[in-house]
Amino acid sequence: MKNHLKDLFGSLMFGRQATGIDGEPLQTQVDSSGLLFFASPQTIAELKAGKGSPIALLQMVVLQMLLEQGDAESLPNGYLVSSRVAAALDDEQADLLNLPGRFTHGFVANVKGHTRNSGFRVQLFASIDGKEYPILIKGPYLHVGQSQPYRLNPAEMSAFSALAGHSSLSPDETGEAANLRLMAQLQAARRSGMDLALGAFSNLDVVVPEGIGVVATRMPDGSLELCPSLGDGSTPDQLDKRWSQLDLTRDGGVLRVEERLVLLEPEKIAAVREVLGSRLIPANKVEEFIKTPSAFLDASLINLDMGFSVRVLGIGKMLHVDFGPLDDKKRDWFATSSRPQPPESLHKHVTCNEDLDAFKERLHAAQAQGAQIVEFEGEQFDISEPANVSSVLRNIEADLQHKPVKQEQEGNDQLATERVTLLLKDADELNRELLIKAQQQDRAPGVDASNLLRSPYPHQAQGISWMLDLLLKALADDHENMYRLQGALLADDMGLGKTFMTLVMVAEYLAIQTAAGKTQKPILVVAPLSLLENWEDEISKTFKTSPFRDVKVLQAGRDLSEFRIKGAQRESLQLADLLDESDAMSEADIRYSLQIGWEAGTQRLDMGGRVVLTTYQTLRDYQFSLCVIDWGVVIFDEAQNIKNPNTLQTRAAKGLKADFKLLATGTPVENSLGDFWCLMDTAQPGLLGNWAEFRSKWITPVTQATEETRDQMRIEIGSSLREAVGPFMLRRIKEQQLEGLPNKYIRSGLLQSEAGNLHRAPELAVAMKGGQLQAYDGVLDSYRRQRVEEDMRGQALSALQQLRSISLHPRMGDTGLLRVTGAEAARNAIAESAKLSVVLEQLDCIKAKGEKVILFMVTKQLQIALKMWLSQIYGLDIHIINGDTAAVQKKRDVLTRKKMIEQFESVAGFNIIIMSPIAAGVGLTVVGANHVIHVERHWNPAKEAQATDRVYRIGQAKDVYVHLPAALHPQFDSFDVHLDRLLSGKLMIKDAVVTPEPVDEKSMVTSMGL
Repeated sequence: MKNHLKDLFGSLMFGRQATGIDGEPLQTQVDSSGLLFFASPQTIAELKAGKGSPIALLQMVVLQMLLEQGDAESLPNGYLVSSRVAAALDDEQADLLNLPGRFTHGFVANVKGHTRNSGFRVQLFASIDGKEYPILIKGPYLHVGQSQPYRLNPAEMSAFSALAGHSSLSPDETGEAANLRLMAQLQAARRSGMDLALGAFSNLDVVVPEGIGVVATRMPDGSLELCPSLGDGSTPDQLDKRWSQLDLTRDGGVLRVEERLVLLEPEKIAAVREVLGSRLIPANKVEEFIKTPSAFLDASLINLDMGFSVRVLGIGKMLHVDFGPLDDKKRDWFATSSRPQPPESLHKHVTCNEDLDAFKERLHAAQAQGAQIVEFEGEQFDISEPANVSSVLRNIEADLQHKPVKQEQEGNDQLATERVTLLLKDADELNRELLIKAQQQDRAPGVDASNLLRSPYPHQAQGISWMLDLLLKALADDHENMYRLQGALLADDMGLGKTFMTLVMVAEYLAIQTAAGKTQKPILVVAPLSLLENWEDEISKTFKTSPFRDVKVLQAGRDLSEFRIKGAQRESLQLADLLDESDAMSEADIRYSLQIGWEAGTQRLDMGGRVVLTTYQTLRDYQFSLCVIDWGVVIFDEAQNIKNPNTLQTRAAKGLKADFKLLATGTPVENSLGDFWCLMDTAQPGLLGNWAEFRSKWITPVTQATEETRDQMRIEIGSSLREAVGPFMLRRIKEQQLEGLPNKYIRSGLLQSEAGNLHRAPELAVAMKGGQLQAYDGVLDSYRRQRVEEDMRGQALSALQQLRSISLHPRMGDTGLLRVTGAEAARNAIAESAKLSVVLEQLDCIKAKGEKVILFMVTKQLQIALKMWLSQIYGLDIHIINGDTAAVQKKRDVLTRKKMIEQFESVAGFNIIIMSPIAAGVGLTVVGANHVIHVERHWNPAKEAQATDRVYRIGQAKDVYVHLPAALHPQFDSFDVHLDRLLSGKLMIKDAVVTPEPVDEKSMVTSMGL
């Protein structure tokens, strides 16, 4: 069902098309930086209070959503939208903002001069009916002659921005590199959809590699010959004939390969030098190279995450081989005796969605380097025909959606790692020894609270004691034994104060070392970028006087430049060449990129007592420097970032040297139990054995279970696995009524009986009637009529989405008349929806109590509609927080959300904020609200729980109420009833390791009998 924001909300709110909505829109001004939407301060204040011009109110909603996503800037009397964002707006948003339409004709480039000359110039003209017209660009607008302006699309915006940048260069700057970069940008714009004729450059591709990878060719003596991979499809044979074109001593160059010009900028030339300078890998070092490429090549220059493409000698085709450690049964990575299997054979090897994702990831890396063969599950597959491969994968994906989960193949050992290979021999014995050590009744000393700004809650005191107990046992264990007791997993529910507990533990550790007369060691905290400032803030909020020497943020833009060695271009040398006859290696022989060790003096990073905050990306890029440091404690926050054993950052995490490693995450399992195995293998090697044993014992029983028994099996496996890790994992949940937290009440009108904090609230479930019931029945009747004659598989999903939409509001999908001109009309519009009527009643009750509420919903149209209606009813400036999870990496976006929450909480008494449960992820705390209404329930119960946890966490002073409204059908179970039943079936023991799976469309279709 196609959604039209303009038509839909123009009719929903004001009963007419948006172009005819009453009132004056915001004023608009365009300049080179973008578009300014503004009005008088008084008008802006009225609009934020839900009063004023209807069209301006709609524009404010769109602009506020852009602001939350980091795509607009708030000004005292309006908003600034950059040219780039204005060009990328969809047509519905642009129409609501009264922006002009797109240019429907093409462009032609007039290219003058040779790219090697400084006089090289390019001009673009509009091409209309075969004639060329001069153009003028101002911000995101295109002017052709005296006509009205047109709005550029993103591809056109990119092209004209590149042209403007090139035109601003001085003659000294317009060399071949700058000229070719311009042509590459214009070609990229054309590939992105711009109708642009480029003359001779239409047939000559200009390529600017995003990164340099590696291709390895096996030689007759078993050695490997390395060749840089440019990612443009060039083969090693083609490149070997062209390297002589480059002067590798210069900072840049151009490589001419067939019909391509490859522009190599300084950092790419450095990467090419790195590979060509380490060109030969001796036969006896090939296995080590495959396992640990970063020991031979500088990962900061070369994209090692892409894996390696390996050419099979004598065939001339490219074979992609994952450089992750393989198991002992599969050592012949370059086997030439077997012919690759056709893509159709993948059906036998890809038997679940995890297999499919793993193969796609490897396929993408192989295709990026021009490989024609890829290895998967110990077999080689022909990928020389991409269209055929894509067709096979689509068929497999369709089969997986409509077939029960198959038994996992016993031969899949791709998750085995080098460390686990070493554990194969004594895994069971090691497991028992570790548990015996951890369970010894040694009591940790009490915590000195005199320097704390706040006293720990009882559950926090217990958590600190648990960490210190294991830490002291780790200190007493044999540090020369890699299987010693050395780490733990803190898997407390979100909002219980994991950061606070960890900081107190670290402070106690430093005090213990000082009391024992030992030199303090540095502390490392690895966390997502968005949480680094949170750690800094938490230190200042925890201690009266900081127990640490200082805090350094090892991140670009902060303290990284202070510790990076000037001029250092590589960190890892060919370490294999540094081994002596006894396989020993001198640390002093290795050159590192960071100032570390006593030689660096006062400039060293690893000062005793210092806290170093860094990201997983930085850990990966500087893994050799960071892994050689003797850390005291290493903390991994949001440790699910190292759940994949085949990523470089996970390998780096496993290789860090520390007295104690603590992994902290509220979601120890995100996708599969393989996540949990990898986390525990990082925290405490050997506890759960090797991957093959773990899979056989813990995963296979779930995959072999029938669909009817799988959820129960997941519960049993999760509980059993929880017992197996014993004291090495601490997990508490807020439902345990921990002291210091208020009560939480989950209110639902669909409960048949009460249990725990679940409470029946019949008033939350109301039957549909009138137009909503008629629309709902209409979809069902239409589907049933068609079902008799047609294949309804596709139609079932369509009908399901329509029922979901109608259950929210009967007019979500049409342009019917719903005129809203005030509070009474807004209430009438809401009254047409059974569920929204319940929501409004609850809001009135919450308002009477003077409390605050979060409304969670996924559908953007509903978010906008409720903001408009509720603003009119309650006279509030209601924020919508609706960014996707990737947006939290933008500092500006995080601060914008934080400011919105602060504004929401600063209002005295009643207030409303609208959120997407998807946006309510890492870093959001809204303890100012104590009511949550899930207007539209997320199909993943874990996401719904995470959304609720925004308010139910440390700092919440009031009892929390979670409301689950539902629309009923007077004769049979409605969409909401079926969804609630499936979600309830997914709720499992939260103390178990296994997390519930989301409800999928297939389950809903089956449940509803569609």
